[in-house]
Formats: sequence, C-alpha cells, structure tokens
Amino acid sequence: MGTSRNKIAIIATLTTTFWPTYALPQQGGAGGLQFDFGISSTMKVDDNFTLAPTSPGTTFIFDNKLDFNLSSVTPIHDLNLHVSTVLRYAEFPGRTTSGIEDPTLRLNYTTGNSNSNLALDARYRRADREFLNPFAVEQDETDPTVDLLGGGGTVTTRRAGLTFQTGINDPLGFTLALRHDDKSYSGISILPPATQARLFDTETDRINATVTMRTSPVTQFRLNAGLTEYDAEDSVLTDRTTQDYAIGIVQDINPVLVLDAQIGRTRVETTTTGGTAERSSTTAAVTLTQTLVNGTVFGSANSTLNQNGTRATLRFGRALQLASGTFSGSLGATRGPGGDNQIVATLSYDHQINSSSDIQVTLDRSASTNNASEDVLDTRLSVNYGYAIDNLSRIDLTMNVARSENIDNSTAPTIDRQSFRASYTRALTPDWNLTGGFQLRYKKDSTVPAGSARSNSIFVTLDRSFSFRP
Repeated sequence: MGTSRNKIAIIATLTTTFWPTYALPQQGGAGGLQFDFGISSTMKVDDNFTLAPTSPGTTFIFDNKLDFNLSSVTPIHDLNLHVSTVLRYAEFPGRTTSGIEDPTLRLNYTTGNSNSNLALDARYRRADREFLNPFAVEQDETDPTVDLLGGGGTVTTRRAGLTFQTGINDPLGFTLALRHDDKSYSGISILPPATQARLFDTETDRINATVTMRTSPVTQFRLNAGLTEYDAEDSVLTDRTTQDYAIGIVQDINPVLVLDAQIGRTRVETTTTGGTAERSSTTAAVTLTQTLVNGTVFGSANSTLNQNGTRATLRFGRALQLASGTFSGSLGATRGPGGDNQIVATLSYDHQINSSSDIQVTLDRSASTNNASEDVLDTRLSVNYGYAIDNLSRIDLTMNVARSENIDNSTAPTIDRQSFRASYTRALTPDWNLTGGFQLRYKKDSTVPAGSARSNSIFVTLDRSFSFRP
C-alpha cells in the first residue's frame, strides 16, 4: 500500500482523463470477440470506517476503479478475462494513504464438444483488508470466521483449477479435476493478537478423479477417488492429508423420480508440532429428487468426516418457478462431532413485484470447520429491494446480516456484522450513471471487550461502462 501524497496528482490526472465531455457510443452483441470497460469514481465520508468501539474520527475516501473485460465466444470455446484495479486516496484519522490498490485478475476458459469438455480457471487478488466487504466475498473463497473479523493488513489470494471430462455420452466416462488455492497475509502486526492468530498463510492442493459407467438408460454407476493436501503457517504448523474413496449410483426410478446414493471411506491425517493424529470413517450420502409440474422437491442425508470427526446432515428442499419469479429453499438439521444439533437452511427468492419494483432474498445457514479447526455455524441473510422511479432513475435498498458462532464446544469467537445501504441512481446519459446514498454498519466481536461498533457514511459515485467489438 502506497503512502505518498505525491500520488494524488496522478489520481487526479487519470480521473480527469476518464471524465470526458462526451460519451462514446455503446456497442455490443452476442458471440464473437467483445471488450467491456468500466470506470467509476466514488467519494465517501465515514464517521467510523474501521468499526472501532470508540470512533477515532472521520475518514475520507476517494476511489477510482478501472474494469476491463475481454470475452470471446465461438461454437467450440468460451473465454472470459477480467482485470480491475483501484486508484485510491484515503485520509484516516492521523494517517493518509494513496496508490494503486486491489489488483484483481480472473480468467475462465472452456472448450469441448458434445462428448468432452475442458475447463480452466485462474484468479489473483491482492487487497487491503480494511476495504474488504464481508458481504461481497465469493462463497468458495471464504473462511466464515476470518471474513467477518475485519481489520488492516493485506491479503493475497491465488487460485487455479483444471477440469477435464470425456465420455459424456458414452457408456464409460472419466473426469479429472485439479485445483490449487493459496492465501497469504502481510502487514498484520498492527492488529490485536487475537486477530493476528487467525490470519495465517494457507495452501491447498486437490485432485479428484471420477469414472462413470452407464449400464442402462436409467442407471449410472460412478467410482470416485480424491486427495487433498493442506498446509498452514499457523502456530502449530499444520500439515493435513485427506483421502476420499466412494462408489455411487444414479438411478431413474421412474421418469420423475431420481435416486443418487453413494458410500465411501475417508481418511484424515493431521501433523502438527505436537505430533500426528489420524481419523478414518465410512461416509455416505443419499438424495431423492421428485420432479413436479412447477419445479422439484428433494430429501437428502449425508455423513462426512474431517479432522474434527463425523458430521451428519438431513435436509429437505423445494424449488419452483413462480409466475413472476423463482423460489428455492431447504431446511434441515446437522449433528457435529461434539454432539450438538443445529438447524441448517438455504433460501433464494427472486420476485418481480410489478413493472417498477423487484425484490431478492437469500439466506444461508450452514455448519463448517474453519482454518483453525473450529466448528462454526455461519448464518447470512441478504435482502435487496429496487424501485424504478422512471426510465432514468432508480432507488435501491440493501440489508445484510451475518453471524459466525462456535458450536460443538469450539473456541471460535462469535461475530455479528450488519449493514444497510440506500442509494439513488440517475442515468445522465446512456453510458454515465450518478449514484448517491448512505450506509449504516454494525459489528460486534466477542473477543473485543470494549463492545460493539457502528458507523454511518455517505457516498456519491459517477460511473460509466461501454463495450465494443473489433
């Protein structure tokens, strides 16, 4: 993170360049090669940006975000490349920071035909943790406890994956999936010891192979083998190896009822400075899905094993198409290694109320084990409401609630985060939008004796996006 005030002039110059007196025409279409550009400048004033129990003072932030996206679609391949960064100037109480922040790269590529497919993906991001939004973190990259902690320092995330599938329509098929994930931290020495202890470098490598055998039009067997290597630079230098083996079947009981069941064996070996521990157990999963006129209904049960022991989960769900939206949800119970029973649930509801208003609701309540080998219950609720005043203006309201808490006698902290955001957007031209609004935030961490924290902020954003084809 840069700290020189001289960079302000660079930011101001670039901002002037990106705010021309006229807008380029927007172009686009389906298929082929396309370039998409996005430019946004945001000024924000926050009375407690760091969410300290006692506010240290007001923070001023000026962000200029640059987005670039390249997409190429042909009958045999699909390529998408996304690059973005932020030119930032921020005045905190007692300090100032400026520079190029949050470089992000995402690459997705797929190619294949009707009988085989190859998919590649890669991601890189280096972000200032103070500016991360805990409600905008991708679910497959989250640690429920760490994401809600907040605080300073820098986190760098790298991911890469490859999936090859062949024999999709043949009696015998094969799938190979490889994945590498690593996360590293720097500049965290200024944080409280309880927070520092949870921010350690991790590296995970996974390989999974599946063989499918279609013995009839309604029956398919599968054999699966997986290996996961996990290394952490935590206080005990954790090194963990997980081996999974399973055999399963997908059976069409009738045209509208499908059974998916498997049984397997999992072995987990964990080595730390205190020695080596091993767990192994039988695992199983079964799902029964019924297709209805307007959707599906299902019931599932599974038993899994990790370094802490066995977790069993029972769940029932429903998905349906509504006249003006969609609904899917599930409700169940889970029992962890410590014997605690917890309610788990998911919900996704999207409804077009009328021609000018819409609402989206999502809920996820699940039990998992974080990087510190603590069992936690993570609950996240999001509600978004939008109202189109006319063809040029719109009001949006967003509420987010999150809670991470310990279960099965773990030592994980209980962390609550809440936010409410209200904004008004006006289309100045076909390419340019002006958005203004306010945001309220709340945080409570059981490891902070001083209590909860609140913040109030106002913001204004000018943004533009356009596309063209060569």
